Amino acid sequence: VSTQSTGITECIIAAACSRIGKTVLHLDINRFYGEQWSSFTLSGLEKFDKDGPPAIESDNLKYKHFMQNLTTCEVPLDTVAADECTSKQETETVTTAEQDVEPTSDLPSETEASKPDWTTEKFAKSKRRVNIDITPKLCYSAGPMVELLRSSNCSRYLEFKAVNRSFVHHDGELIQAPCNREQVFNCKHLKVLEKRIMMKFVTFALQVEADSEEYLEWEKKDDMELYKSFKLTDSLINLVRASLVVSSRESVSAHEAIRSIKHYLKNVGVYGSMPFICPIYGAGELPQAFARFSAVFGSTYVLDTAPTQLNFDDEGNFCGVTMQETGQKLTGKYCVLSPNYSSESIKPPTNSLQSISHAVYLTHTSIKPKSKPTEQDDVSLIHILQDRIGNTSPITGYEFGPRSMVPAEGMYMVHVTTPAGDSDNPREDLENSVDQITCGVLYKMFFTTKMSIEGDVAAPELSNHIIRTSFPTHNVGYKESIEEAKTFFHLLYPDEEFLPAAPNPEDIKWPDEEEETLETGSENVPDAENSPAESKGASTVEGAKVIEGMDGEDQNEANKAGDNHLKDSKESCEEMNAGSTLES
Repeated sequence: VSTQSTGITECIIAAACSRIGKTVLHLDINRFYGEQWSSFTLSGLEKFDKDGPPAIESDNLKYKHFMQNLTTCEVPLDTVAADECTSKQETETVTTAEQDVEPTSDLPSETEASKPDWTTEKFAKSKRRVNIDITPKLCYSAGPMVELLRSSNCSRYLEFKAVNRSFVHHDGELIQAPCNREQVFNCKHLKVLEKRIMMKFVTFALQVEADSEEYLEWEKKDDMELYKSFKLTDSLINLVRASLVVSSRESVSAHEAIRSIKHYLKNVGVYGSMPFICPIYGAGELPQAFARFSAVFGSTYVLDTAPTQLNFDDEGNFCGVTMQETGQKLTGKYCVLSPNYSSESIKPPTNSLQSISHAVYLTHTSIKPKSKPTEQDDVSLIHILQDRIGNTSPITGYEFGPRSMVPAEGMYMVHVTTPAGDSDNPREDLENSVDQITCGVLYKMFFTTKMSIEGDVAAPELSNHIIRTSFPTHNVGYKESIEEAKTFFHLLYPDEEFLPAAPNPEDIKWPDEEEETLETGSENVPDAENSPAESKGASTVEGAKVIEGMDGEDQNEANKAGDNHLKDSKESCEEMNAGSTLES
């Protein structure tokens, strides 16, 4: 299998193929992993923009850069005053006092603590410690990405932070959205009657079955009709659509709203009060984790390299690539291409695309400073419906605190996205809106990317032994990418298991361990009926497993026959256990 690009879908396919013993050559025209799913340091992103996108000099194959309209705005640090933040925080303190929340006057405010620290020189040095996601996303705590990481043992390459807060724009201010029963009844922004109405609606969404008459009657209706039927007020509709449905579209169907609410609530409480977790250092760690997994099982990775052309046999099927610099021809049976590649020989993608505007703000204070010493602000989700703060489309955003390892120490990062306007100018789309919810800004960045329209991803197909993956969708999770990777894998190898778990090193018996067991005598060998390995179904590498019924000589012959395989497996597992990191 020849894979072009190291996006999340391509890396999952490569990991699944290499895990079942297939030979995988994984190339990327870029000098980094992840392509559109990557995380850049701030200095690296500025250099990447300065150097320009890579290019393929060929009529047979073309590559289009995944990021456009990059604009930066570095705020002079001597003008970054705390006045505006202090004013906002004083207003919030008054509001907090009115709500009978415990005062925190004994603690210095974040603004007072961080205000004197930032200089132009210090900010320049911190650029290498700021990680910016090109496609920011979160993982549902019990969603498909977490389940895949757990079932494949790929989670050993990652660490996560729980998302602590969810903000919505309500009655002219950002408030923390209630995510469970306790938070609903403690919410100061809802009346008692509204709390009862909301709990009744949420209970319906959580308990209704997909094949019930109650569910089917909403088949051709939109979500607003659903909300109105349960007598939700405008305030409740705002909270439900912004905090529970979490869609980047202005409206969704009633069925989709019910499914989204059900999925959201089933993930609450798995790793905290919020239903999301986020990789430390940013979402760009996920494709790298699957790339490490794939390399352990034999995949070959080469960055800053791309083919000049794709080669086809007499029947029109893919049969290999010709390398750009050397002209070397490499043969292969299947090819996986990212959506940024195009060729006259390849069927173009059929799914609809949209431009997404991004704004990245680095600040020295949070958009909502902590109201209690025990409150965590590592990662926060922001969702603002259209026409709330001058935005014509819904805004989805994320705030990362220093402990998420996304911004540098003493910083916060706010990364918001929205469907691009007619001007295709991300700064024009977002700056005015984001300025209203941030203060203490140190740096601004704006850019646009292409994404698939949510709910309109093309059905995966295998054409001429070539797979075309899709652009990411503009939503929070990874469901579409994982489903696509799984479908493509079964198109290639329909009878194989998708990404089975990698064996743990302690579960593998090596030749020297087995010989030592045989030499010590039968008294140290457990009975077959009481063998822990048999009772627990412990996994062993083929060739190392002790076969019942063999005498010592037969077993030694079997061990010798599998010796070469075991050496390769041991090297792979030792590399896996060390958490090998691929370097470009």
